[in-house]
This record gives sequence, C-alpha cells and structure tokens, in this order.
Amino acid sequence: MGLLATLDLHTAAQHSLVGALLAGIGWLLLDYARMLLLRRKLPPGPWPLPIVGNHFQTPSVRPWIAWEEWGKYYNSPMLTLWIGRHPRIIINDAWVASDLLEKKADIFSSRPHLIVMGDAINCTTTNQTTLPYGDRWRMHRKLMQALKIMESVNFVIPGLFLMEAIPALMHLPAWLYKLPTALRMGAAIGARYFVMLTEEGAQSKQQSFAKYMLKSQKQFAMSDVEVSGLMANLIGGGVDTTSSTMMSCILALACFPEVQRKAQDDMDRVVGQDRSPSWDDIDHGSLPYLTALVKEVLRWRTVTVLAGIPHANTKDVEYRGYYFPAGTSITGNMWAIHRNPRDFPDPDTFRPERFLGGLENPYPNSRGSNPFGWGRRQCSGQPLAEQGLLFSLGRLIWAFNVQPGLDDKGEQVKLDIFAYTESENQRPEPFRVRFTPRSDKIRQLLLDEAAEARESLRIYDGETKITMEDAAQNPAMV
Repeated sequence: MGLLATLDLHTAAQHSLVGALLAGIGWLLLDYARMLLLRRKLPPGPWPLPIVGNHFQTPSVRPWIAWEEWGKYYNSPMLTLWIGRHPRIIINDAWVASDLLEKKADIFSSRPHLIVMGDAINCTTTNQTTLPYGDRWRMHRKLMQALKIMESVNFVIPGLFLMEAIPALMHLPAWLYKLPTALRMGAAIGARYFVMLTEEGAQSKQQSFAKYMLKSQKQFAMSDVEVSGLMANLIGGGVDTTSSTMMSCILALACFPEVQRKAQDDMDRVVGQDRSPSWDDIDHGSLPYLTALVKEVLRWRTVTVLAGIPHANTKDVEYRGYYFPAGTSITGNMWAIHRNPRDFPDPDTFRPERFLGGLENPYPNSRGSNPFGWGRRQCSGQPLAEQGLLFSLGRLIWAFNVQPGLDDKGEQVKLDIFAYTESENQRPEPFRVRFTPRSDKIRQLLLDEAAEARESLRIYDGETKITMEDAAQNPAMV
C-alpha cells in the first residue's frame, strides 16, 4: 500500500504540473492574441514577441536614431514599440505630437505606469516627473514653480532594461537578480541624502528654497521621499540640462565661426566693449540674434532627446485611424522631430536665422520648436532655463573668441558635431576648444567683475558636512 500511495502522489503531482504548464501556455497564447489584435489598431512597428515585446529588437545605445530610420522605413510619423506586453507610441513628427500632446492636453497629460523609472526607485507616487496627472501632481508643480525648475530623467529609455518589459523580475530575490534591490536601496539612500541636505541648508541665515520646502512639507503633508524628489529635480534637472546646452553651444560656436561672428556683431552694436552685457540688454529684447541663437541650440541638440518622461492618455482615443487605449505610453523622439528636413532644412547646420524675425518655416507652435516638451507636462523650468542661457551665453559670446583646440603638434583639432553621450540627457563628449578674450579691455573687465562677484558670493562659502555614508544609515524608503 505504501508503494501504491507513493505512485498515486507522484502521478497527481505530474498531473498538477502538466495542468499548470497547459494553463500557462493557454494564458500566454491568449495574451499574445490580445497583443496581436491590438497591434492591428496601432501605428506600424516591428513584430513583437510574446512577453518581451520588442525588447531584443531595440538598440540599447541611442535607440532614437534607429526609431528615426524605422519611421522612414514604415513611412509613418508614428511607430509602435512593444515594451513587454504593452505598446509605446514613438512620435517622430512635430505636427502629430502637437495634435495629441498639446491640442488634446486634457487627455494626454498623465503618465504611464513605469517600472524602472517608477516602482523600482519608489518614484511612481512621490516624484513630480512620474506622478499621474491630478491634484498631487499640481501641488508638486506649484512648489517647483517657485523656482521654475527643469525636469530630467535617465531610466526612461525604452528597451534599456528587461525589467521594464517583464515587471515580475522586480520581485525576484537579490541572489537571483540584483538590479531591483540595488535600484531600491540606491534610490532610498539618495532620497535620504537630499533630505539631509535640505535640512542642513534650511539652517542658514539667508532665505532659501530649502526653508520653503520644509515649510511646504508640513503644509501639504509630503513624505521625505517627495521632498527629496523635488530637491533632486532642482539640482539634477536644472543644473545638468542647462550646462549640457551650454556645452552644445560652445561646440557649435567653434564649428560654425560665421555664426559666432554675427552674434558678436550683434553684441558690439548694442553693448560695445566698454561694459559687459546686462539683464536690461536681455530683457528688453535688444539682442535678436542672440535670442535666435539660443532657440537654435535648443533645437540643434535638444538635451532631453526623448522629451523627458512619456505621456499617457486618461481615456481611449482614436486618431488618424488608429486606436490608443487609455494608459498608452507616448514618447516624443526629439532627435527625429527637431531634425525633420521638412521643418528644418539642412537640420545639422547650426543656423539661428531659422528663428530670426519670425519662423523661417511653418511649425505647429509660435516658438518654432519643442525643447521643453508639450502641453501641461511641459518643463516647468522653461523661463528660468531660457533666461539663464541668454545671459550666460550672451556674456560668453561677448567676451571670448571660441575656436577649436590644438593637438600635441599645435595643429587645430577637427571637432565632431555628432560625438555625443549615450544618455537620454545628451551632451557632447569631451572636446578641445580655446577661449581667447576678444580684447585687452574685455579681459580686464572680466577680471574686475570676477573679483567683485567673488566678494558678493562669499556669504555662501562652506562645504556640506553630509555624506552618503550618513544617508546610508537611514535610507528613506517612504
């Protein structure tokens, strides 16, 4: 009887295993059939595989270049890329992006459910950049508009992480798959670090955003993770993206000397060389070529090459014969949009005249480009970013002649306008340039103003005492 009982148990286990396997295969087939049926209603794109979608067909390095080519192959302004079992729409055309993300902003202002950029780093419901559209997001944006901060992201590139295609991987134990645990702990330590920096900054005698933020935390019942997200956006978004644009402009000035000469002529006409440019010169619109130059650099090499975090629609939408179910992820491919020869002929030539005295070619908005995104999710730091770029780049162009650097033999190096980093927030790879004061008078003005600025900023001297090791003692998990 013991042997028979054992055989019965073994047979039952086999039957259960076979049943589970058949059920799994049945679910897989049904889900894949769902994907293929939905695919018929979506824009064209590569054929998806079950479970993983187009993960293994998407380049992990600069995929936006491949998407531009795919758009030409399919002869379509929109592509469908399957991230696991869910579609993501890639828009390669400014007019389509405007139709959906601006004219239908009341529908397309939410966020899709993100795994790596959201759940894995505890940002889905705590960070302004990933919050679904609603009251909580409005509160975050209101706080950031106190400084007009720029948003940026890095984990949002489709196809970069298999976990985005297969969310179940996020729940595997660390010994089997280390990435989810590493992301969660790294985000928690980083969150605590920014909270501690905020608390330290609020102890200063000067008014600061840190004091404002801690007061707002109590007023709006925000968690430490929400505070850290807002402060991290301030530093990581506002500083990194602006500096990247300035580096692109320096590269363009060195590669297109005729543009530099025209901008300097504009400066000499208004400012001269007896004083440096002032805020009045910028605010009063006295430097039209400089204004056009800043618009052109924001188009020529847009920093957030995927326009930041994807949009998502809050209800089903039909557009141009396609059907987008609620929650569909929508990404704007700025690489393709801002290099479309229909809107920007000879797009890789740096030419501010595109924006001088009005738009050279029709565009769906009066600005003539979309470096800060679309609709209600447009970057809240746009005014601050543009003002900072106008003043910083204006002074740089007024003060220096920018030329390619010299190699070890003293010969001028050849600069590559396509040598950019692989990040979604792109910037030029390191390059050699020379900065030469345009005159002795300007050189002396720079030295005098630098000494004066050093004294004015001395009240901010000091180093933080907070370290990552301190933050690691008490990670901010919620």
